[in-house]
Amino acid sequence: MKPKRKAAILRYLLPVPGLALALLLLVLLPKPGPNGPVAAHSGDVFGPACGAATVNGEVDASEWSSAAAQTFAMQSGGSAPALTATLHVMNGANNLFLGITINDDEFSTVGEFLSGGDSFRIDFDNAHSGSIFVPGDDVLVANAGFPQFEDSYIDADPAPSSSEADVNAGGTTDGAAATSRLADLNHFEIRHPLCSGDPQDFCLYPGDTVGFRLEYLDAEEDGSFGGSRFFPGSTANSVADIVIGTCATPDLFFYLPLILK
Repeated sequence: MKPKRKAAILRYLLPVPGLALALLLLVLLPKPGPNGPVAAHSGDVFGPACGAATVNGEVDASEWSSAAAQTFAMQSGGSAPALTATLHVMNGANNLFLGITINDDEFSTVGEFLSGGDSFRIDFDNAHSGSIFVPGDDVLVANAGFPQFEDSYIDADPAPSSSEADVNAGGTTDGAAATSRLADLNHFEIRHPLCSGDPQDFCLYPGDTVGFRLEYLDAEEDGSFGGSRFFPGSTANSVADIVIGTCATPDLFFYLPLILK
């Protein structure tokens, strides 16, 4: 509808405020997409990018050279100062790889509130709906301390963001993480299968897009909680995207348990 015609209609309906307001909302509000309301995404897209990394806690530039990467400020949403992080994302034939560095001022492996110390929590938007914390969504955690890797899902009990370990719901722990401090940066590397077969995990194929949000939970040197920082934002609708590449990069891993005799 042309602007002049819109204005004429509104002038005609001004004596009837309710009708004028209703028409104005119809004109200005975003239209729904073909599958419902338009999803909220930050516009930050990682991938497609092919590659595989050795998950040893060192985000080596040459090893991650083929990854999609971005450096950004992670904001607390409060008074705590922002931290600068760099995220690398790539996938092989079977696994998704995330490599993250952050300029925290120390590397804490334990804390009063954070038993695993400094941690990255990655909440996935499995269905690419524009919102995390949907029951069943995948959640991965990489800790500076023990355990270094946690594979969980949203169970929304008692809070919407509450997660539960996959193994507690009959699933399995799929993937690995390793962390370290190099120079003045904390390094976090994570591997997770694209499609593990565990019903608590996502199942992604080449060309698929999955949403995600990063949360860095900071354990201070004295054990206190230094707050959370987020990318791309702190709300459940703050979601960036990963596009899965069509990659032939070999990346099969096998878990061989240590047998003590």
